[in-house]
Amino acid sequence: MDPQDHLGTRLDGHRCSVCDAAVPADRVKLLAWREDLGFLELDCAECMSTTLGFVMASQAGDDGRPAPAAPISSDDVLDMHQLLATWRGDLTGLLSGEERGRVESSR
Repeated sequence: MDPQDHLGTRLDGHRCSVCDAAVPADRVKLLAWREDLGFLELDCAECMSTTLGFVMASQAGDDGRPAPAAPISSDDVLDMHQLLATWRGDLTGLLSGEERGRVESSR
């Protein structure tokens, strides 16, 4: 089975995260499929940017498309930057939510 078969019609309807232009299915490439998670490469013809995207099969609606998610805001990016700037643990500790490895800010 071709990994592209997992996605079916879900490859169409994505938007560029840089300029918000529609990215047609022929400019979306499936990079990998692991269990219910697909890793996509989206090439925007409008602004010529390349973006990494994710699709979860378990989030698919009745029409086979992923359920809409809230977009990541610039505040979300800044919050993550601040968290990672103070983190001194490993990735497992970070993802598990353990406080081990966390260095408190001196502010």
